[in-house]
Amino acid sequence: MITLKMSALKNKNEQSAQHAEHVEALSTSTKITWRELWEHRRVLAWCLFIFLLPINFGYENSTVGNLLAVDPFLDQFGVDVNGTREIRARDQQILNAATTVGLFCSAFATGIISDILGRKKTIIFGCVLCVAGIVTQYFSNTLMQLFGGKLLGTFGFGLGHSLGPVFVAELAPVRVRGLCLSLVNTMIVLGQWLNSAAVLGSKHHTDSLGWRIPIITQMVPPGLLLLGLPFLAESPSWLIMKGRPEEAAKSFLKFNGPRFDVDEAMTITTAAVAQEQELARTGSAWLDCFKGSDGRRTLIVCMVYIAQQFVGVNFVSGYLTYYFKLAGVEDALSIAQAAFAIQLFGNICSWPLVDRLGRRPMIVGGMFVMTGGLLLIGLISISQSQPALKATVAFMTIWGFLYQATLGAVAYAVGGETPSPLLRQKTYSINIMSATAVSCAVLQIMPYLLNTDEANLGGKICFIFFGLSVPMCVYLYLCLPELKGRTVADMQEMFQAGLPARKFKNYVSQGQIDIEMHKTKNLEREE
Repeated sequence: MITLKMSALKNKNEQSAQHAEHVEALSTSTKITWRELWEHRRVLAWCLFIFLLPINFGYENSTVGNLLAVDPFLDQFGVDVNGTREIRARDQQILNAATTVGLFCSAFATGIISDILGRKKTIIFGCVLCVAGIVTQYFSNTLMQLFGGKLLGTFGFGLGHSLGPVFVAELAPVRVRGLCLSLVNTMIVLGQWLNSAAVLGSKHHTDSLGWRIPIITQMVPPGLLLLGLPFLAESPSWLIMKGRPEEAAKSFLKFNGPRFDVDEAMTITTAAVAQEQELARTGSAWLDCFKGSDGRRTLIVCMVYIAQQFVGVNFVSGYLTYYFKLAGVEDALSIAQAAFAIQLFGNICSWPLVDRLGRRPMIVGGMFVMTGGLLLIGLISISQSQPALKATVAFMTIWGFLYQATLGAVAYAVGGETPSPLLRQKTYSINIMSATAVSCAVLQIMPYLLNTDEANLGGKICFIFFGLSVPMCVYLYLCLPELKGRTVADMQEMFQAGLPARKFKNYVSQGQIDIEMHKTKNLEREE
C-alpha cells in the first residue's frame, strides 16, 4: 500500500514538473533575442561568477606549455640538448601528471563533497585548496615541489570546474541554457589568454620572477570568488534535498530576480529531487549511468569531451607556445599571446550561435572542418622552409579560432543538458574522469613527440590527431542528437523512445502537442 502511494506521488510530481516545463517551453520555437538576454542578465552574471574557477583550469592548461618557453624556467629546471635548453620529456610528464591526477580525483570527489557540504561550501573548499596550491608552486625550487603544488591547486579548482556546469544547469532557464553553459569555455579560454599575457608581461625578468609571477597571478580568480561567496545563494536543488524548501525558493529569487516564477521552478526541482532520492536509496545510482537510455546519454557526453582531446586541443591550446619556440618562431611569447586572444574572440563568436544554429551543426560541422585543417597543417609542416613555418603558424591560429567557436564552447552545453536530472552530477563526473584519462595519455606522450631530442615531429604531430579525429567525426555525425530548446521531459521522452540522433531535431514531443492544443484553445476562446 505504501509503495502504491509513493508511486502515485512520484507520477503526480513528474506530471506537474513536465506541465511546468512545457509552459516554460511555449516560446522555445523562436530564436533568442537581445532583449531576452538583457532580461536574463542577472542569471548570466551569476553564471560568470560561478565559473570563476574554470579560469584557473584554462590558466593551468597553458602554464606548462608557456613556461617551457620562458628562459628563467628553462635555466632552473632544464638541461642542455644540442646547445638548446629544454625540459626533459620525463619532467614534462611529471608536471602534466599533476594536472590530470588532480582533475581526475576532483571529478570523482565533487559529487560526494557537494552532496555533503552543499554547492556553495564545496566552492569555498575548492578556492582554499586552489590558493594553497598556488602558494606552494610560487615558493617551489624543485620539480617535485611544483608537482605537489599543482596537484593540490588542480584538485581545488577541479571541484569548481566539475561542479559549475551542474550548478548552472540546475538554475538556467531553457531559453538561455546553451549560452549559460557555453560560458564555461569562455572562462577557460580567458584563463589561457591571461596566462599567456602574464608570461609575456614577465619576460623582462631574467631571474626566477620570470616564471613565479605567472604562477602567483592565478590567485586572482579564487580570491575574487572568496570575496563574493557571501552573496552567492546555495543551490535550490541541494536545499530541497536537505528539506529546506523556503530557503530554496529564496535562492531561486536571488539567482533569477523578483519576477521569477518560483512556484514553477519549485515544482520541477522538487519532482527531480524526489526521484533522485528514491534512486539513491536503491544504491545503484552510479550503475544507472551506464544502463538503458541513461547509458546512451553518458556515452554521448563522454564522446563529445573525448573528441576535444582526439582533435588536438592539448597541442594547440597547451603546447602552442612551446611549439613556436622549438620551431624557431621569432618572439614566440608574443605570437602565442595573439593566438590565444584570437581563440578568446572565437569563443565569444559562439555566444549568439549556440542557441540559434544548435549544438549538432556547430559540433559536427566544426569537427569536419578542424579535421581537414589538421591534415592541411601536417602537410604544410613537411616543408622546413620559412614560408611553410609562417603558414603553419597562421593555420594553427585559425584552427584555434574554429575550435573555440564550435566544439570547445558547445561541448559544455551538451555536457550540462544531456544527462538526466537524476544523474546529472554523476554523469558529468564520469565524463570529466574519462576525458581527463584520455588527456593524461595525450599529455604523457606529447613531450616525446615534440622534443628535439625525441621524435621532433613539430607540426607533423597533426597527422596523429587527424587519424584520431576521423572516427570521432563519424561517431558524432551518427550519434550526436540536437537538444536545442528541449525541456527535460522532451529529452526523457526522446531518449526512452530510442530515437536515432538525426530524428531528434524534428521530433514532435507530447509536450509540444499539448502546447499547440493550449494555443488552439486560447484562440478559440478569443474568437
